[in-house]
Amino acid sequence: MKEFTVRLNWAEKVTPNILHLAFSKADGDALDFIPGQFVTFLLDSADGVKRRSYSIASIPGKTTETEIAISYQKNGVASEAFFNLKAGETLTCSGPFGRLILREGETPARYILVATGTGVAPYRAMLPQIAERLNNDTNLEVILLLGVQYRDDLLYGEDFLTFSNSHPRFKFMAFFSREELDDAKDHENKGYVQSAFENLALDPDEDLVYLCGNPNMIDDAFEWLTDEGFSPKAVRREKYISSN
Repeated sequence: MKEFTVRLNWAEKVTPNILHLAFSKADGDALDFIPGQFVTFLLDSADGVKRRSYSIASIPGKTTETEIAISYQKNGVASEAFFNLKAGETLTCSGPFGRLILREGETPARYILVATGTGVAPYRAMLPQIAERLNNDTNLEVILLLGVQYRDDLLYGEDFLTFSNSHPRFKFMAFFSREELDDAKDHENKGYVQSAFENLALDPDEDLVYLCGNPNMIDDAFEWLTDEGFSPKAVRREKYISSN
């Protein structure tokens, strides 16, 4: 695996528990990646070097920086490293890796993009590709389902809402497991993200489903989908997001 050095340009707390960070490669080159891929950081700890992987959240064409999102976990190796990192400091990185990408030559009726928490990061990076595919296929629909506990935890929600306003066949749905929704907006729903499946009339022969985030959600969703007739090839998964 090729390793390289990245330098932190800036970091911003985007929810009460999530930090969005932007890095540049120390050699000045932009990171060549496919939306949906991730990078792995090599972090020093008392027990030696620990590897932690994060989806690239950068929107191609909008920035040349490598952006990621990380949720804070007390005493977590990565949490302590990233939340205390200062602009200008460097880390060792490798990648990009991963196959949670929009593949060429596919013509599904719908993409169903499912995420919890920071697992939504790769879908943010996919937005230009999604726009291109929607423009090229006037029958294609894309549904993005994001599950979090509370409204304040909704990562990149404004990006997806803005995108949906300009792309009518892209639908963004947020699911809150603990928020009371007495004044729910059109995109807001109560419950766990996989509870949306029963109301989507999913078609195992026409839809492609992507799962990224909490391993328990992924396992539950995968079991439900395969029970409904989805083949493993029609359900694409990425679980590493939980590492902190």
